[in-house]
Amino acid sequence: MKQISYVLKEDVPLAAETEILVIGAGPGGLCAAVTAARRGRQVALAEHYGSPGGMANVGEISPFMPNHCSGECLDRPLYPEWLNRMRAYRSLPAIANRHSEWDGRTVSRYGAMLAAEDMLLEAGVKLHYHHTFFDLRKEDGSITDVIFHGKSGLRAIRAKIVIDATGDGDVAARAGCRFEFGNSEGYCQPMTLCFKLCNVDKNRMPPRQEITALYLKAKEAGRIDCPREDVLWFDDFDSDVIHFNTTRVVKHNPLDAEDLSDAEIIARRQLRAFLKFLREEVPGFERAELHSVAARIGVRESRRILGKAFIGIREFETRAKFPDGIARVNYPIDIHNPSGSGTDLRHLSEDEYYEIPYGCIVPPGVSNLLIAGRGISVDHALHSSMRVMPPVCSIGQAAGMAAAMAVEKQCRPEELNGAELRAELKEFGANL
Repeated sequence: MKQISYVLKEDVPLAAETEILVIGAGPGGLCAAVTAARRGRQVALAEHYGSPGGMANVGEISPFMPNHCSGECLDRPLYPEWLNRMRAYRSLPAIANRHSEWDGRTVSRYGAMLAAEDMLLEAGVKLHYHHTFFDLRKEDGSITDVIFHGKSGLRAIRAKIVIDATGDGDVAARAGCRFEFGNSEGYCQPMTLCFKLCNVDKNRMPPRQEITALYLKAKEAGRIDCPREDVLWFDDFDSDVIHFNTTRVVKHNPLDAEDLSDAEIIARRQLRAFLKFLREEVPGFERAELHSVAARIGVRESRRILGKAFIGIREFETRAKFPDGIARVNYPIDIHNPSGSGTDLRHLSEDEYYEIPYGCIVPPGVSNLLIAGRGISVDHALHSSMRVMPPVCSIGQAAGMAAAMAVEKQCRPEELNGAELRAELKEFGANL
């Protein structure tokens, strides 16, 4: 690619100063910000979009994947609180801490957004929407200012502790942190554009296996071009709505703008083909219409920021536990083939889990940075298990608690006693 010479030299207004700055308002950022603010700290949250909730909002993700042990939610307290508060916008009953595998996990994107904002505002978090991460300043191994781009140009926010909840590790990478990317061949898990159809007669829908058989026949005939091996769909709140998590875009880099643009086009091309196929070939979908389409394609995997600790498939297989464990995960290894068809699923039994140690969210070399979200210090296989939203909420609340404790103790996050952090999280209500 040809290069041009362009040097940006301008003074940047210091828009805000805060104790803790969270970048990204998805599940990890939401829970990090709320936890730190409820601890009494001054917290600012900067978000690229105009609303919080991350992919539960703009990505049309539903339902949340299950992460429970013997019927008990592993991600207390903020994840079930968020889930219950979004249900209030649908006039639905609250869910209990003990429930069946899929009970209560259907998501309304608007409920997710509004409930997240309710929690943030009530906690006293200062929200900075339409702030896209641009750059940062470092001094002596510490981030001093984070620079954002928005409609008013560049502006900076200064903070004592910075939490990268971008999902892609954008801040950490810019700060010079080391990371891993994708599998051994350099490919990440495929991207997916979710969508919902309405006017579906569910009483006439064939069983899942029959829909998949019709889909595979249509693929073989060239009527659909999608690498996915089956049709993945979920029920919705409304009696005539079905949620589809079926598009698949492989071998595209989620950190490359042109690849992302191409992926959006490919996924919507697949959506059009699915809609035509369902209307013409699957009973119950004859009158189906688009109910909603995600505002952007969903990214399962990108950077995994290396931390003071690192865990992988061995820790999954041995159900590893740690004195400084900050989150528990029962969700299976769930690797959507980065190169084509197939999904690698490896389950734990329903009464087993592994733990994520505190060091997985503490990157060395940047003294005031923590990671909250899917891009933590794990290998490609384990990432496929911990990347889903419930454990990401637990990771986020741990990052928020660690940031608050670091401010209180006037120390670096890496200097915190992980066992003490775990005890504080338990006092907060975490299932540890």
